[in-house]
Amino acid sequence: MDVKEATEKAIEYFKKFYPNIEKVQLEEVEITDDDKYWNIVLSYENMETTPLSYLQIGQQRTFKVFKIDADTGKVRSMKIKNIK
Repeated sequence: MDVKEATEKAIEYFKKFYPNIEKVQLEEVEITDDDKYWNIVLSYENMETTPLSYLQIGQQRTFKVFKIDADTGKVRSMKIKNIK
């Protein structure tokens, strides 16, 4: 599986859980040193509407990291990635 296929798998998996999110961006790609897994980071606009969200300047993005088996294309995990 190449990087393009791994990225497509991550987006497809993401859309199963968040079908209404449209502005998904690829942020990072990395294959592990042993070539067994792709780590794909996607981001999307945070659509929360809380009283404080109106005070924030610019768009807030949420990041998810996907661990994908490089041989089978199976998504092994989807986690929140904290960006500071």
